[in-house]
Amino acid sequence: MFSRILRSTIQNNIIHRNLCNVKLVNGTIIQKLQDEKQRNLISHWTSQVRWLNSTSTSSTVQTLTSKINSNTTLYSPPNASSILNLQNLNIGVNVPSRSVIKFTRSRGKRQTVKTVLRRFYRLNWGIWIRTKAGRHRRFWTKSPARKRRCRQHVFCNSTQSWLLDKMVSPYWRKPKYWVDDPYTPYHTREEFWITRKSPKEY
Repeated sequence: MFSRILRSTIQNNIIHRNLCNVKLVNGTIIQKLQDEKQRNLISHWTSQVRWLNSTSTSSTVQTLTSKINSNTTLYSPPNASSILNLQNLNIGVNVPSRSVIKFTRSRGKRQTVKTVLRRFYRLNWGIWIRTKAGRHRRFWTKSPARKRRCRQHVFCNSTQSWLLDKMVSPYWRKPKYWVDDPYTPYHTREEFWITRKSPKEY
């Protein structure tokens, strides 16, 4: 039974190549360890091998030694590419989500997601706008044309705007009239027939 446990333990890549070097020579274990847990594990193996050596014949110990030496596969630490592949796999598993509170405990009303108000802005005709990602990153390396584009805003599509509308309360979906609002020319879109408010001039 001990031989089966020892062989399965080594085959399951528990022994680290950088931490220990395990060899069976005449029923004894030569160990070079740095980890305390690994040292305790090998000392336990040493006592078991000694017990096996005292209770069994020498042919059994030699057979066990040959099997372990032939089936030993030491674990090597993963390289950088495998770590990156594992990180890419974990991205698909841990999908970020943001819950919406429809009814608060205090007032029983929908609660606004504060990050939506901090990252996006809603125009009065229903579209949400945002700034470009990375507009301040490595700004000194960008060309003048790219710096000008970094000061511009980006429209969210209809699906994103509908999602953002559901993440805020009705208060933030109503038109706001601020003094010296720089977005005043963009709050109306009369050239598009769906967003037109006033009658078309012929």
